[in-house]
Amino acid sequence: MSPRPGKLSFSADGAFIRETRREVEAYLSCESAARRGRLQLYAKSVVAFGLLAASWWVLVLIRPGGLLSVLALAGLCLGTILIGFCVQHDANHGAYFRTRRANHLLGWSTDALLGFSSYAWRVKHNIAHHTYTNVDGYDDDISQTPFVRLMPSQTPRPWYRLQHVYIWPLYSMMIIRWQVGADIAALLRGRIGASPIRTPRRWDLVGIVGGKILFAAWAILAPLLVYPWQVVLLGYLVFTMVTSVVTATTFQLAHCVEEADHFSLAEVAGETREWAEHEVETTVDFCPRNRVLTWFLGGLNYQIEHHLFPRVAHTHYPHIAEIVSRNAARHGVRYTVQPSLRAALRSHHRHLRTLGRNGIAVELEMG
Repeated sequence: MSPRPGKLSFSADGAFIRETRREVEAYLSCESAARRGRLQLYAKSVVAFGLLAASWWVLVLIRPGGLLSVLALAGLCLGTILIGFCVQHDANHGAYFRTRRANHLLGWSTDALLGFSSYAWRVKHNIAHHTYTNVDGYDDDISQTPFVRLMPSQTPRPWYRLQHVYIWPLYSMMIIRWQVGADIAALLRGRIGASPIRTPRRWDLVGIVGGKILFAAWAILAPLLVYPWQVVLLGYLVFTMVTSVVTATTFQLAHCVEEADHFSLAEVAGETREWAEHEVETTVDFCPRNRVLTWFLGGLNYQIEHHLFPRVAHTHYPHIAEIVSRNAARHGVRYTVQPSLRAALRSHHRHLRTLGRNGIAVELEMG
């Protein structure tokens, strides 16, 4: 077992983030902009919950068969993805409502509708990933050894030569892994990456247990009452694998690409880094002008803006991006944008292939 990483900290302030934060706060203080962002957020939530509920109703209670069943399953996948990107993500960051309790209650949609713990997610995503983005041993999202190598500081292995090929089946298992117990394993372990996670108590514990039961009830038990188990198993696998691939790819295109910086603990600990600049240079935006994709992904193609302002609703990210990019250029902070989804996917592919080959003995490289 590898030793636990030591404590790591960043400088919390700097001219770039001070100036950027001041302009963003001025924008958000405009009542019309704030109201427009809230209305867009709430409208998307109605669409997301409505699509999931209607699709489930058709599949389980109407049982149309044939093409209509396929369309209903596609609607179920789409509704779940929208809830994941546009509802629970904002709520668990504290960006949906003004009160912590209301955000946690809506964030419980992670447990009930996605099947894994929002309590563990907030540590894994909000702390381990957002605080220590692309730092080996701290950011749990890029610590996937021995299956794949996502950072230069991670030890090369011969099988990584094909990781750019087999990574996609692994992506399809991400949510299933958390649904069947990876979140519980993290709670028992007491940490995610280098970030401690406390044992859940009272309502947190009720939320975890109740969420697992409710998810199993609507996603598995209810369909078993009307379909053969083989059909339910196939539907469940399609549902979770599609949502997994879309979710994993969205986050990887922002961090596991050629243009993003990656650090070992020694590299970060050996210099004084401003947190905001670190976040910008380890993160990449993609497809900023594609409004359909931006709507569908809950603004998570604007990952730079999300990392700097995670408690701001995602409907504001396109405007905030103008402020961030302008100030990054003024302060000499590298701000990277992939112009298209194809360019982002190709960069991710090249990143995986390069890391898979680097460090492998010459005789293996030559076949």
